Amino acid sequence: MTSLTLPRPLVAAALLCLATVAAGQDLEPRSFSQTPVGMNFAVVALGYAEGTMLFDQATTLEDVTGEITSVAAVYVRTLDFFGASAKATAILPVMWGDWAGMYQGEFRTASRRGVADPMLELSVNFIGAPAIGMSGMRSYSNKWVVGASVRAAVPVGQYYPEKLINLGTNRWALRPRLGASRKSGPLALEAMASVWLFTENDDFFGGAHLAQEPLWSLQFNVIYQFPSRIWFGLGAGMSRGGQTKTNGVTTDTYKKNTRWAGLVSVPLNRRHSLKLIYINGLHTRAGADFDQVSLAWSMHWGGKK
Repeated sequence: MTSLTLPRPLVAAALLCLATVAAGQDLEPRSFSQTPVGMNFAVVALGYAEGTMLFDQATTLEDVTGEITSVAAVYVRTLDFFGASAKATAILPVMWGDWAGMYQGEFRTASRRGVADPMLELSVNFIGAPAIGMSGMRSYSNKWVVGASVRAAVPVGQYYPEKLINLGTNRWALRPRLGASRKSGPLALEAMASVWLFTENDDFFGGAHLAQEPLWSLQFNVIYQFPSRIWFGLGAGMSRGGQTKTNGVTTDTYKKNTRWAGLVSVPLNRRHSLKLIYINGLHTRAGADFDQVSLAWSMHWGGKK
């Protein structure tokens, strides 16, 4: 058994596979829901993903599989952003990953353990969700909410330029997103459009220079909340683009992928809840064709009266 080492023209495809699991297709119901100002949320999420990796058919990579376990610590603070409700979010992920596959008829493996790139996000609901406290939420009713957010992946995760697969990316990534939500009783419909923008990595595997085109995504969610505060969500998302260049040479890594997700949230008491999330690929052209399951515990406190 030997470590997984690939020639330079193929390494961008491998990077794309890992990025798909870490941050590529985010299916997040209730991202633009209204929350009272001044609240704090602490979340611990445990995730597991496994599946196959799809590369350019011209390569000699075959039967590549991966398993990734992750633990993420999340903090969210709701804000008054010039009269509009807003949220500031910080995410710190830790990952354990194992990969295996055939390269030129030889079995290769790779393992990584460590911190992935943290993420910071600011989201603002600029239509239909003013900044109000808990007492105001009891009497306020709205049907439409429209908002926007910006998420940044900070390149401080574990990264070794001499290794093919890394948990960090050694480059900044920004994701602006627009979203809208329409409520009708216990039912809510959501639509979101986003794009990941990437800076260049000048210290990629083997001293190569890596660039990546924008990765565009659309997402649609249906949410139903019961009087007991249990709620279910179903979502579907599609992504296009994200093709990479290594030393100026374009690789066959154009993404044309579709995902669906299911989520159930169960309150444990007034301040604690559990969420179970499942994500599956309906169609994957390039990247990681993974099944993903996550269990998240959350606690909230504070909030203006």
